[in-house]
Amino acid sequence: MSGATGDPGTATIQQRTAAAEPSALRQIRDSAQALLADGKVDEAFEFFVSALDAVLRKTRDLELLVAKLRRQQVGKKSERIDPGQLQLLFEVLCGQANTADAPTTTIDPEAEAREDAELDREIKDAEQGKGQEKGRRNRRGRVRAGKVERQLHHHEVPEAERMCATCGAAKDRIGEDVTHMLEYVPGHFIEHEHHRDKFACGKCKDGVTTAPGPDKVIDRSPADASVLAHVVVSKIEDHCPLHRLHRIYLRSGVDIPVSTMSDWMGEVADLFSPLAARLEARILAAYIDQMDATGVKVLDPKSPENIERGTMWCYVGDERDVVFRYTPTGEGATGPWNFLAGRTGYVQADAASVFDRVFNGQAASAVEVGCWSHGRRKMADLRDMDCRVAYPLKLIARLYRVEHLADARGLAPDQRAALRKERSQPTLEKLKHWLVAIQGSEPPASDLAKAAGYMINQWVALTRFIHDGRLRLDNNLCERQLRSIALGRNNFLFFGSHQAAARAAILYSITRTCALHGVPPLPYITDVLRKLAGGWPQSRIDELLPDRWKPAITVQ
Repeated sequence: MSGATGDPGTATIQQRTAAAEPSALRQIRDSAQALLADGKVDEAFEFFVSALDAVLRKTRDLELLVAKLRRQQVGKKSERIDPGQLQLLFEVLCGQANTADAPTTTIDPEAEAREDAELDREIKDAEQGKGQEKGRRNRRGRVRAGKVERQLHHHEVPEAERMCATCGAAKDRIGEDVTHMLEYVPGHFIEHEHHRDKFACGKCKDGVTTAPGPDKVIDRSPADASVLAHVVVSKIEDHCPLHRLHRIYLRSGVDIPVSTMSDWMGEVADLFSPLAARLEARILAAYIDQMDATGVKVLDPKSPENIERGTMWCYVGDERDVVFRYTPTGEGATGPWNFLAGRTGYVQADAASVFDRVFNGQAASAVEVGCWSHGRRKMADLRDMDCRVAYPLKLIARLYRVEHLADARGLAPDQRAALRKERSQPTLEKLKHWLVAIQGSEPPASDLAKAAGYMINQWVALTRFIHDGRLRLDNNLCERQLRSIALGRNNFLFFGSHQAAARAAILYSITRTCALHGVPPLPYITDVLRKLAGGWPQSRIDELLPDRWKPAITVQ
């Protein structure tokens, strides 16, 4: 009788169970029971299915969030898709194509594989024709010495071994074997003591004549241009904090206070400011500009926490000039709105809202060029949780392989544009069709719908590269310049003041422009500082820019 509904014990258990049950589940149960009580069995079944679908979608979102957090903890994984996994995902996609809820897209894995294989073959043929593949294979594992000091040592065969042991005749010299060995000579300081003669008239006491001394880069400073250049390169290019550099110098026998090195960097930045201004002028006149930004920490005693977060804006013009500009805030009014005011040419950036006024006429009327890396990244973040993103990722990868083919063939801009219209345009049409289908079938709040929506909203900017061979698919070149800021941020954490950050931006502009042109920064900065100290005319300042720089014959 304990199972009867009138049993007090059973009623108590049911009450406790109902009390422990989540409110949402209790509401679903009550609603379903009400439908069954009215005889609406089909409606109750559909209600249960809808509730289960909502739970599954929520579970998928939570699993995606966990996967994202896991990647952030263990480090960023490669965005490439394993070929075996890709084949499995295509099989799943083809299976989904037969369902009623699947997007109306036709995917033929075999045709897609054939197209990619054809691209691979063409790229391989183009590279072999230029000897690139063989060159890469020969360079693997080989130590290459660039422009380093070379000393020739000749090793002679002893006289006793120059006679043939069999017949006793003298051996003929038939050639020589060459062996290369690298020696490392640790860097060291040399203190130059300059004694300047002084002459004076002992009869009339009319002044003193002193022999001219060496040119000084910084007044009342013992630092030669080479020392100043090494401090700048160590901090800006090698991301070495000054307190660590102080210890390195101390091991070499020289004690240079950190504050002194910091002052030196500021003086060097001021000397290079005219060159940075010329880089800015060239970027503003460039055919295409790329821009991005990153945050930096700056000491500020006026702040309640003594730390403020400023912004380093990066601009790259025609892939040859780099300019960094620091602003105490991340507001567009002090950043790109001001720097690019009135621009009407191409500007490539991500879809951050802070850049909108550069394109909508409020600050400038630039022509927006989208970044495929940003669009792809939103899809790549979902690859562990949603197999459907395998197809768009493969199509985007094909766009880049077409660019690889153009590079391998050495195509001019107009030829590259023609290749893009022939090979990239059909790929873009497939991708657009898939994105529209996904956006129409997915709930707007889902991550996949948001990723598809990003590309659709940016489609005009993303596809602008098709018509101009001088445009790139992405903004990666500009982002790579920001890595120097990120690496420095990980090492010396913050800048000492807003002024120090602004001066560092000048030095970053110079060293990163050197990197684009393959100019070694240490001899470049050393030589330019010496020329400036020697009275280099400002009317010829363009001759000192990295792409036009010609080193002095006697640079030490």
